[in-house]
Amino acid sequence: MGTDFDPSSSGLMESIFQSITDGVIVADGEGRFVFFNKAAQSILGLGPISANPGDWPRTYGCYLTDKVTPHPPEQLPLARALCGEYVYDAEIYIRNKVRASGAWISANSSPLFGESGTVCGGVVVFRDITERRESYEHVRRLSEAVERTADSVFITDLKGRIEYVNAAFEETTGYTREEALGQTPRILKSGLHDKAYYDQLWSTIHSGNVYAGTVINRKKNGDLYHAEQTVTPVREASGNLSHFVSVVKDVTELKKAKEREVEMRLAHQVQRQLYPAHPPELPGFDVFGAALPADVTCGDYYDFIEMSGGRFGLAVGDVRGHGFGSALLMVETRAYLRSLTRVSSDLGNIFRQLNHALCEDTEDNTFVTLMFADIDVLQRKLAYSSAGHIPGYVLDSAGTVRETLSATGMPLGLFPDRNFPRSHEIDLQTGDLVVLITDGVTELQNPEEEFFGAERALDVIRANRNEGARRIVELLHEALQEFSGGQPRPDDITVVVCKVLG
Repeated sequence: MGTDFDPSSSGLMESIFQSITDGVIVADGEGRFVFFNKAAQSILGLGPISANPGDWPRTYGCYLTDKVTPHPPEQLPLARALCGEYVYDAEIYIRNKVRASGAWISANSSPLFGESGTVCGGVVVFRDITERRESYEHVRRLSEAVERTADSVFITDLKGRIEYVNAAFEETTGYTREEALGQTPRILKSGLHDKAYYDQLWSTIHSGNVYAGTVINRKKNGDLYHAEQTVTPVREASGNLSHFVSVVKDVTELKKAKEREVEMRLAHQVQRQLYPAHPPELPGFDVFGAALPADVTCGDYYDFIEMSGGRFGLAVGDVRGHGFGSALLMVETRAYLRSLTRVSSDLGNIFRQLNHALCEDTEDNTFVTLMFADIDVLQRKLAYSSAGHIPGYVLDSAGTVRETLSATGMPLGLFPDRNFPRSHEIDLQTGDLVVLITDGVTELQNPEEEFFGAERALDVIRANRNEGARRIVELLHEALQEFSGGQPRPDDITVVVCKVLG
């Protein structure tokens, strides 16, 4: 056998250190490099440069882990080794003209001792951990993103045991991390899905495919919620399945919103059909009305109702609030009012019966204000009843308010067995304007929070009293829009104008 191997040979030892993939640097007691292997030069990007230890960070581009702050020279592993310290797993960021994109190293260092036992030098051994560190950073950022996402995320093993949940899971389900870990997703089971549903889910993911579907889950407190769930199988490097990652988005409110939107649009279609299709053609009168809803549906009501004995009714009402519930109550009010006026011309009796019916149907704090003007077309006379509605007006041909149509009773739907007296009869003359509005007109505010008010509305009507009823209504709407500065309307707006012709 050969006898060429001599471990004490310096040439052999240098050859060995040059062949390893870790960087190795040896310095004497003065900090002069006495050995610098090829791996060290490759990792650092620079070979041995004559520089004192205080210049090492600047020369080789050594930074702290924030990648910005220059590394203190005395804290470098090799410098510490020259002071007799041992250093393990110190991470340093390297960026210089050669390694401009940067690199991470992990270094161990130890002092070298002479025969007298004093430190005569130091050695540092380091390796490039850039890929590992970047992988760690990627995982850390991903972990932070998962923790901060609004969707619930949980990870299970192949048997379904929960190994991880994020903060959103805790907030959505009510189960703490400690309560969920080790459990299975059965803790969320609502009981509303059959066995076939779960069989399909497990069959899909165990075959390595992604499952996506909508599920009804149950929270810890028993509340149900709708969720869009995606379950993704995770494979090891070997290709074998190792875990399942579930991302669950609570869509309960979104589902309710879509349902409400469908309901509102249906209600809107029905409601618009219930408004008068066109103004009535009354000899000697020009009538027009319009409602501008604050929402898809409207709680305001106006109607033109033909009555017996050559009489005609103008109705304007306002259901408390606006939206879907108010719209339904408006429809109910219209139906009752139209039915009652077919069999009676006594306004007091009509309002009493309408109030009684609404008291049975409305909830607490829900009510309707209603103004009903009964016009005798042939005699040109007007009488009215008002259930808590804001005043209407009769303006003469000069624009002066000749009559204020104030409330004659309480709003409808609050108290049963109330009376709603009929007003005295008012003679109507050529050029008179009967104006009925809702409080969406008077209470509209501008950006300075000033109210439009009844007087502004009357000023607009006065200024345009020679126009037709339709144009007066349109011009009032335009004035309201200009006053509000284009802001969304907080309440429904309804205007009815009846002009007495010559």
